[in-house]
Amino acid sequence: MNGFLGLKRFPLFDRLGLHLGENTVLLLLAVTVGLTTGVSVWLFDLAIEFFHHIFYDWLAVEVLGHILGAGAVVVSLGLAGLAVGWMMERFVGAERYHGLAGIIEAVALAGGRLRYRVMPVKAAAAALSLGAGASVGPEAPSVVIGAHIGSFFGQKLRLSEERMRLLVAAGSASAIAAAFRAPIAGVFFSMEVILNGEFSTGSFSVVVLASVIASVFIQALTGVTPVLGRLNFTMGGPAKIVLYAGLGLLLAPVSVAFIHVVHWQHDLWHKYVHLRRPFKAALAGVLVGVVAIFLPQIMGPGREAMAAVLNAGESFSFGLLLVLGFGKLLMTAVSLAGGFVGGIFAPTLFVGTMLGGAFGLLAASIAPPELTGSPQAYAIAGMAAVMAGVVRAPITGILLVFELTNDYRLILPIMLTTVICVYLTERLVPAGIDTLTLLRSGLRLEQGRDVDVMQGISVGEAMRTPPPTIHESASLRELRDRLRQSQTRCLCVVNHEGLLAGIVTLSDLQGAFESNHDRPPPVGDICTRQVITAAPDDVLWTAIRSMSARDIGGLPVVKPGTRELVGLLTRDCIVRAYSMVVVRKREQQHRAGQIRLNTLTGARVVERHVRPDAPIAGQKIRDVRWPTESVVASIRRGGKLIVPHGITEIRAGDTLTVVVAPENEGDLNDLFRQDSAPQPD
Repeated sequence: MNGFLGLKRFPLFDRLGLHLGENTVLLLLAVTVGLTTGVSVWLFDLAIEFFHHIFYDWLAVEVLGHILGAGAVVVSLGLAGLAVGWMMERFVGAERYHGLAGIIEAVALAGGRLRYRVMPVKAAAAALSLGAGASVGPEAPSVVIGAHIGSFFGQKLRLSEERMRLLVAAGSASAIAAAFRAPIAGVFFSMEVILNGEFSTGSFSVVVLASVIASVFIQALTGVTPVLGRLNFTMGGPAKIVLYAGLGLLLAPVSVAFIHVVHWQHDLWHKYVHLRRPFKAALAGVLVGVVAIFLPQIMGPGREAMAAVLNAGESFSFGLLLVLGFGKLLMTAVSLAGGFVGGIFAPTLFVGTMLGGAFGLLAASIAPPELTGSPQAYAIAGMAAVMAGVVRAPITGILLVFELTNDYRLILPIMLTTVICVYLTERLVPAGIDTLTLLRSGLRLEQGRDVDVMQGISVGEAMRTPPPTIHESASLRELRDRLRQSQTRCLCVVNHEGLLAGIVTLSDLQGAFESNHDRPPPVGDICTRQVITAAPDDVLWTAIRSMSARDIGGLPVVKPGTRELVGLLTRDCIVRAYSMVVVRKREQQHRAGQIRLNTLTGARVVERHVRPDAPIAGQKIRDVRWPTESVVASIRRGGKLIVPHGITEIRAGDTLTVVVAPENEGDLNDLFRQDSAPQPD
């Protein structure tokens, strides 16, 4: 079993006299991961109920309710935030990202190695967040649990990175299957999000088996009743298809807003709220509590409110549904940015339900019910559309809502609404909320892996802007001067509307002068009119191959489907892009090493930016009183990586990579005067 699993022997199986094949062992591990994840998610749900009883039923209702009334949730959520922040600061420490983004990064860069030792604390913090009423979802923490379980077995058995990644995917699928009672959606979620589109028959069977085992276990304990109850709605006439298409059009900007608001809130809190983690989470809890006084439905995952809308939509007015949808969106962003632990799956389903229901009420008020159908049907379609648009997992969104409702009648309208929403969202935001988090930090993934060198950069990143241009009526003398001024060998020729008309090179100019024309022609007569162009979103490698095949030195870049110029790609641009991408690749290799070191040693490998007001700015390494059991591993300065020595001076603007014991991370933060906040989930 050398090549397949990375092990010479399995001592336990040898002692039992079992000689199992590679595929058999992997399938047994899939069953083990699925069952362990199912049990863990079940215990996680019990923990949520326990903390809900403590912080809401007892503290907010019984103890404080008689004194503060509805305002008691402000106090209970503030105290919960304090507890969650303390747990994460004390036992988990700084993380580059929390939730799914961290798992995707570890799968892509570190072979699925995760810090499984801190998983119980993170699960407890998530259960406390959800039980107290923070506006987050339980599904992402469930995925974190399943992924860490898969990584645990992979690391303990010393599996190869390929097999460890597969077990992480199996654990993630099992978690979705257990959390939603949706094994099919769990499988495709793992393929679409965790493995980022990577698919093979072998991996599919392992993930399916783990997902089914987890789902069977949960259903044996809780029954097979749909999560949102049994729904009763009418479909309407054939004209409803137009309405579902319109719903997809309207929910696309909502999905875009969800992604941007979450990242905007993260940046806002990280930049302006300079508090320790417990106090920051407490502040977020207070803000969510204030809103919950008026909109109690936004607390927690919100499944009761969703079930109420789907089963008795007439009790919710059009205005209330809009306020609940956008209120949930904002409070989810505040909860995550402030430091509560949870995910965005349930919030996206909530937002889609409310706004889809509002659309259904509007349609029912305009057209007769026999034409439009029930408003609840639009709420169901909205669930799938917003979830798929935000997470960028259309197959998962469609199958998840189908399994949640257990009703096949809506599958075609759901598919239409979801596909339109995802298509438009992709035009506005380059990636889903988790992969966009990685993209913002410079990690571009393709099919679950960091793409290689020039395939990881677009034409828009490399092109020259604004493009050097000249009008088609310009003289040869003007062309010569313009080439000299722009320091390039080619210019884009534009017409009187400013649109691309051709391209002219230094060789064209030389040929025109050598022709000895009695009357020198204008630029438009000597330029090349049939021009090959590129779009900003094209992969740079494709553009390079086009230039090489035709031996051209410049490629105009235009908006797709138009002749509107946005840039010019030249050989100089390609050289600069190559240098940039090599630096990016080096940084990603550095990051992969950090993840592996984190996992293998238990120490924290953290990056800290030196601000001008930091106490260590201007000091030498040897003069700083570093915390015990800490080492400065590297300094990144102006695109260069420096190996520090005792006499190395720390400058404002430097980024230091420090290996530090978990218990001393707070002392390290004091040296930089900053609190580390994770990227949004």
